[in-house]
Amino acid sequence: MSVKAKTLLSLVLVAACLVLARSNAYAQSDPTGVDSTHYWTYQLIDPVYFPQPIVVQDQFLPAPITNVTDSLTRLVNWVYKNNSTVRDTMIHYTWWNLQNKYPVNQFVTVTNQFGSYDVSVYQLDFLLAPAWKNNPSPIQGGPEANHYLCYKANGFPPPPLPYSLQDEWRNDYLPVGQLEYLCVPCSKQHNGQNYAIVDSVTHLALYRIHPLSDIFYPQIQDQFVQVQRAVQQRPIEYLMVPSLKTLIPTDIKTSTWGKLKKLYR
Repeated sequence: MSVKAKTLLSLVLVAACLVLARSNAYAQSDPTGVDSTHYWTYQLIDPVYFPQPIVVQDQFLPAPITNVTDSLTRLVNWVYKNNSTVRDTMIHYTWWNLQNKYPVNQFVTVTNQFGSYDVSVYQLDFLLAPAWKNNPSPIQGGPEANHYLCYKANGFPPPPLPYSLQDEWRNDYLPVGQLEYLCVPCSKQHNGQNYAIVDSVTHLALYRIHPLSDIFYPQIQDQFVQVQRAVQQRPIEYLMVPSLKTLIPTDIKTSTWGKLKKLYR
């Protein structure tokens, strides 16, 4: 074999290894212990305004604090991502805006199928409440599942690949954008009833997606409301990826923040 041919073969092998390594980096299995169910969002064309006082607590807010749900703006539906597992197709979530956007300013490491990266977490934004959808005989108060407090966040590079996404309404093939929110399991009190954390391990990392769907008319029920509303996927929606979260110790937060600023200037 000539030197030129050997050189060309070497370059081809190196390129193949790089492609394989990159594919493996974005085809990881779920972290140990997390519920593998993914979710994606649908916007309510006519949001439900129904302010309700709640008391919530999570790892970022170690003491119970009072907040107010403002409006129901999205329905969260389970989704198969590249034929992933859905543990329970009865569990859905409602996305409630919160009036008080408490700052937490934390640094964490988020690990999921896309990798493991440092993320900065800013302020509280909304609540995810367990919900029924089109359930002919729902149990009062919604399914037994985690509540989540969701925070504005960034620092997780977007995976550069499109993914197959499918629920009982539709299927799509979409690229996934930047991480924008991190949802943390929380306990909640409402109307004298306590809702404990069911799964303290599984967090949800929310990545921007840009689907466009038909309009659907589900019956939605959670602990706050029972309504029928038109919903539709339209930019911007979110893919929710099950994740682990680890707090970054205080003594290295300054160094981490410097690295993040350089990465996202």
